[in-house]
Amino acid sequence: MSRALKLAGYIVCSSRPGSVRNEGLVRVIGVGALGLGVVNMVVGAGIFVLPGRVAAELGSAAILAYLICSVALALIFLCFAEVGSRITRSGGAYAYIEEAFGPFAGFIASILFWFGFSALADAAITVAMVEVMAIAFPVLGESIARAVFIIALFMFLTVVNIRGVKAGVRLYVFNTLAKLIPLLLLLVAGLFAINIENLAIPEWPSAQQIGAGAIMLFFAFTGAESALNASGEIKNPSKTVPMGLLLGIGGLLVLYIGLQTVAQGVLGPELANNTEAPLAAVAVEVLGGWGGKMLLVGVVISIYGAISGDMLGAPRVIFASSLDDNLPKVLSKVHPKYRTPYVAVIFFAIVVCAFALKWHVQVSGCIRDRVAAAHRPRREPCRDAFAPA
Repeated sequence: MSRALKLAGYIVCSSRPGSVRNEGLVRVIGVGALGLGVVNMVVGAGIFVLPGRVAAELGSAAILAYLICSVALALIFLCFAEVGSRITRSGGAYAYIEEAFGPFAGFIASILFWFGFSALADAAITVAMVEVMAIAFPVLGESIARAVFIIALFMFLTVVNIRGVKAGVRLYVFNTLAKLIPLLLLLVAGLFAINIENLAIPEWPSAQQIGAGAIMLFFAFTGAESALNASGEIKNPSKTVPMGLLLGIGGLLVLYIGLQTVAQGVLGPELANNTEAPLAAVAVEVLGGWGGKMLLVGVVISIYGAISGDMLGAPRVIFASSLDDNLPKVLSKVHPKYRTPYVAVIFFAIVVCAFALKWHVQVSGCIRDRVAAAHRPRREPCRDAFAPA
């Protein structure tokens, strides 16, 4: 109870400008950048398989799960908007936990966030991204070339994020817009290829089936809160945080519901049988052979965008935890010129790169073969999806 009262008191008193802790960082993230950050951290490789998975549970009634999930997300992110507009220091959800439950809970949360949720996941999707790229660039199938590429990738991301938060924000904004282009193109083109009969609901699912679908969708939206990790660099948090979260979550719901509708309308009952790469099948159906290639590029861009977003946000969790004496103090050093937590950025990049280099040897070829197989349209051979148009 005392911890809850502490958080309530902090929320009240932190509305006064004088209570904001000076961390030495620069507040430059606005509503648009935060909203795109939310989109970037959610839209990854999973969106390319989600329509088929939900349809396998609910068929054409999948829209019901989206509506229920929308209500749940709205309630959760109203809480994030309230707390995030008051607790304005770096760390996002970590900072909220540390304020409410103390340093031990904060330490556990910081490890889970920056190491378990970000570093290990980023290492895994880096390997997946390189394996997918090796389909088009066979040289990346060689161990040395792949290792050089991974190291160069994280050196580039490290330099960008050290040279200023504006540079890091510009990079993930660009990547977010780039990953949205193929999805929006598919959405718009697919609207004209929908068969209305495929959207009819022949049999209403049970409450248990709708709940299972809603839970699946709920986990598909995890990561949106990571956009708040750089909360110490958000300008005018009391207005920017609520508006940015509303913009990002609202845009995601429109995009996901739109893609589900297009996939169901184009593929019909076959969508439930295509749980490997349903959007690739839709793209080939609507846009022809080059649609599969476009979606393959979209997978790479989506993964790269998520990594670039984490390279900005996750080091801020390390930085904030260090300031709270939960991690070594050296990790809270701020660059005197660029005003970024450069030691935390370098440390995070080294950890992710090390695991990516370790894992790429163990999974060599496995992911690439699976991804290539997953992009076959309907039940046709993979080579047809990527054959020259």
